[in-house]
Amino acid sequence: MTSKDREDLESARKQYNTYLRFSALGFQMIGMVLAGVLGGNWLDGRITLGFPLFTLVGSLLGITGAMVFLFKETRSK
Repeated sequence: MTSKDREDLESARKQYNTYLRFSALGFQMIGMVLAGVLGGNWLDGRITLGFPLFTLVGSLLGITGAMVFLFKETRSK
């Protein structure tokens, strides 16, 4: 194996690792938003109001948490 082949293999490995890292990050963000929406929906079912207050608050908290998580993860590495 020549040094050129090793460099190509290492470059491909780094690209693959980056792809996996950001794919996992996306799934974690989806999970956070989904948890906020489902938790809010569950609370709205337990506490009846005229509008889905807890679903809205849960979704906003999930989005905010996901964005904070995104910024922390992308700055750390």
